[in-house]
Amino acid sequence: MDNLVKVIIPIYRTTLKDWERASLDNTLRLLSAYPILFLIPEGLDIRPLSTVYPSVEVMRVSPDWLGTRRGIAGYNEMMLSRSFYDLFADTEYIFICHLDAWLFRDELAAWCRKGYDLVAAPWPLRPRYRRFPFRQWLALKDFFSRRDLPRSRMFGRIGNGGLCLRRVAAFRQACSTYADEIAAFNARQDDLHNEDIFWALVPREFRYPTVETALQFAYDLKPQVCHELNGRRLPMGCHGFMHKSRLPFWKPFIPCIQELGY
Repeated sequence: MDNLVKVIIPIYRTTLKDWERASLDNTLRLLSAYPILFLIPEGLDIRPLSTVYPSVEVMRVSPDWLGTRRGIAGYNEMMLSRSFYDLFADTEYIFICHLDAWLFRDELAAWCRKGYDLVAAPWPLRPRYRRFPFRQWLALKDFFSRRDLPRSRMFGRIGNGGLCLRRVAAFRQACSTYADEIAAFNARQDDLHNEDIFWALVPREFRYPTVETALQFAYDLKPQVCHELNGRRLPMGCHGFMHKSRLPFWKPFIPCIQELGY
């Protein structure tokens, strides 16, 4: 599977929270059949993690990309950079799995075989917002919004970057094709200009799954809504399971939440 997919786990500090360690252990156990690497900033002393996880490969990137120096702005720049995807030119896909993600099972190779350019948790639109008067209310809200990118544009898109599968060749090409748009996007540092929103909205040629299909891959926002839309079947994984608004939903499904006393 070396050339099919690599599992990328970004880590910018080696003192992990108890639930982050539980997430990491779970990911490494479920995905042990695949090449896995820790993506870390240059200068970080990785020995505390390498001692515990000696078989995991380590890849170092600039601290301007990953770490506390520039925070989310640096991470966004990295994930919108061709230079980043060039690091994985020998691999068809990369599977990005943050420490606030939880996997329920391994279906990774099957998702790679589906041939999408990007697979991620969708940002669902509640069914009622497709009907009067909520649909009209959203349209008015967008019309009077001062933002150049209304939040409602996310609805129904495939995006969340915390647990996602990306075809390397497609992302390398898109970074070149949309270089001007990427520069303008990086210049705007607010939560509606994060890198995953760019990849959800901008590339016209990307092959995305439908929302219904993507729900089988992962949930992020509104897990209760996602679960109903997915026929109450758990996806392969989820992102942001410890977020205070989502924790009550995930508590019955993720053992470490109860085991660690949350």
